[in-house]
Amino acid sequence: MPSLTYEYVYFGSNGPHTRQPRATNSYGGFTPVPGLNSSAPQTLAPATQFGVPSAFLLPTVTVGNTTYKFAFVNVSGLTEGGFTSFNPNVPPPLGTVGSNPVKVLIVYLPEGGTNGNGSGAVIDAFDDTLGRLIDDNFVTVGVNGANNTALTNSGNVDGWVDTSGSGATITAYSDVTLGYEGLPGTHAGFNKWVNLEDGSSPTGLNLNVNQGETIYAFAFYQNINGKTTVKEIEYGPLKLAGKEKDGKEIVEFGSWVNEVYDPAYLVAGIQRLNTAIAALEIKVDTAIKGRSFIKQEERPEVGKFASGNTDRG
Repeated sequence: MPSLTYEYVYFGSNGPHTRQPRATNSYGGFTPVPGLNSSAPQTLAPATQFGVPSAFLLPTVTVGNTTYKFAFVNVSGLTEGGFTSFNPNVPPPLGTVGSNPVKVLIVYLPEGGTNGNGSGAVIDAFDDTLGRLIDDNFVTVGVNGANNTALTNSGNVDGWVDTSGSGATITAYSDVTLGYEGLPGTHAGFNKWVNLEDGSSPTGLNLNVNQGETIYAFAFYQNINGKTTVKEIEYGPLKLAGKEKDGKEIVEFGSWVNEVYDPAYLVAGIQRLNTAIAALEIKVDTAIKGRSFIKQEERPEVGKFASGNTDRG
């Protein structure tokens, strides 16, 4: 019998937070809301319909002196995939129970500011289908139409894009890998940006944040189960094409077949490459600033040509 688990959590960051590497726990990077989680899961019957009861979706939760505001609810593990709702008065649609565990993740935001961090976008990526945060790089950040390497790096590593000095355009990858950058994993395609404070969603990959504005936003992705992001390139049979002057056979491939690419995957690959280059540029700039250059004519002689060494061969 598949298990059913309810997890009441909050997105605890009110500023920069470490996405890479993300602290791992049973809540996948979220923090449990005190007093609302039970350790004992329920069970469900396969092939039945499941839906989250409205009474389980509390608009606000107050624990001690902290009030938590509803952000979204996600149901994962159903045969249709994942379902998400950003309105506590509108539960996700019904789905069919299969053989996988079903998890209901109810996410809140704690009320309060950014604890003196200034203004900025607190961002992260979430997989609708699997019901978990994504650790992979997922954004590039531009300021006044130009890519900003420092903000791109902080957006991906710290989930924070500072807006105290200027506005920013945060562009989500159209495709991400579910896992740390560079490790193999299942791909997920971009669905939408969502402002977690009011549930609003801009159109497209870009999230525009004004100077001095603070926003909490997730880029939501949907798992592409079984999708081949780049189809295999098949070759025709090998054939001999005569011999070179030294007698070696010249081998040619036959014609290309099914040279088909998924554009979303290629765009995401370019985005990842740009991010890696940006990070490298930061390291190079830092290294250069820390060096002291000496003109060639001012360099002291060393070794056997040093002053006082008469053994010059």
